[in-house]
Amino acid sequence: MILASGLAVLAAFLNAVGDLAQRRSARVEPGPAGPALVLRMVRRPGWVAGVVASLAGLGAHVAALSLGAIAAVQPLLVLELPLAVAGAALLFRVRPTARDVGAIVLLTAGLAALVFCLRPGGGDATAVSGPAWAVGLAVVGGTAVLLGVAARWSVADQRAGLLGAAAGIGYGLTAVLMATAGAVIVDDPGAALGTWQLYAAAGAGLASFVTLQNALASGLLVAVEPGLTLLNPIVGVGWGLLLFGEHARTGVWLLGAFAGAAALVAGTVLLARSPLLRTDPRSAAGTPAGRGA
Repeated sequence: MILASGLAVLAAFLNAVGDLAQRRSARVEPGPAGPALVLRMVRRPGWVAGVVASLAGLGAHVAALSLGAIAAVQPLLVLELPLAVAGAALLFRVRPTARDVGAIVLLTAGLAALVFCLRPGGGDATAVSGPAWAVGLAVVGGTAVLLGVAARWSVADQRAGLLGAAAGIGYGLTAVLMATAGAVIVDDPGAALGTWQLYAAAGAGLASFVTLQNALASGLLVAVEPGLTLLNPIVGVGWGLLLFGEHARTGVWLLGAFAGAAALVAGTVLLARSPLLRTDPRSAAGTPAGRGA
């Protein structure tokens, strides 16, 4: 579990690096959004470097899921947000405010309390029945689709927020599918290619990736990060506890877990409003940009 936690933190770091690099390129790319946006972005070296970092983060994430419970691994990915804020401070040479530092402390403390108090473990990702998979995929996937449809009728930062939330749900579902495929690989590497979850994870991951690129191109990172950061672990933790049969500590520990979750959400919301995430990469000076920028 210690190794799994370390790999999850590494994945969060690489994801933050990837998001910042992709954001710098996506926010200055002219032309209509949609799947074609990715084809235009391939011409930008900075975007490609960001994708490479994200793929490396995906590898670390898959390794973490194969070693630890998904309900324990997924919350650690929330660290991507404070790492992104710290990276933006370095990238745009802007000093974080006292509120940013306080939000990082609150988020980190809440995350530590949540994971420590729940201490999830056990479960079997390969024991989920077909009907349970069907219901879970319909609920989670349907919610992501509805958010994507709603985004089509929205503009600017509102559109970016809805697409970021859809991408967060999609990445959470991708992690669920990868956890199952990873469990099969650990038990029987030869059976991995015959596991439908492996191909479903590739499809969900690709759809989430395209959705995130359009979110980054539609509005500021401050609008994208809350949904992207929080919904990913919520899907993973919920699925792990409800369908994978992972167990968590109960009784008085739940009070600590709820308090940690509240601090985590509060820290995320505060940090997502950081001026550093409002910085428009098209500004040479790196000064905060307005909503219409």
